[in-house]
Amino acid sequence: MRDVLTAYENADRPKRAFALTAVHRDPYRGLVDALAGKAEVTDDTDINCDVCFSYLVESDGLYVVRLSMVGRYAIFGRVNGATTEPVSSQVECSSDFERDVLRLLGTYDFQTLTESQLAEPVRLALPEIERPTLRNALFFPEE
Repeated sequence: MRDVLTAYENADRPKRAFALTAVHRDPYRGLVDALAGKAEVTDDTDINCDVCFSYLVESDGLYVVRLSMVGRYAIFGRVNGATTEPVSSQVECSSDFERDVLRLLGTYDFQTLTESQLAEPVRLALPEIERPTLRNALFFPEE
């Protein structure tokens, strides 16, 4: 995936400087503001470990929206206790709010990734990750 190599610069010695740059640029402010117009949004971003902006969204339930700093890739899910159920297509939606969030992500040109897409292997030398996946490269390089 070209976006991964562009962001990390080198697959054998990846650099994460792009994450700090992204935090300072705040490239998705318009999307986050639009989301905040629909529900209560809490920033849960952890720049120390992740390469994504993370938001807890409370509407008719609790949700998580993760926006990759690598490119316009998103994870959207409904929180059920200690687990998160992915919502990546209109078919998986159980409420108008979920459909609205997916439409909003699409309006801002985000690709909402499925679990199978996130599990795809990626050639990227991440410390302590034996078999990196797209989930690691786009969102969680230390998990």
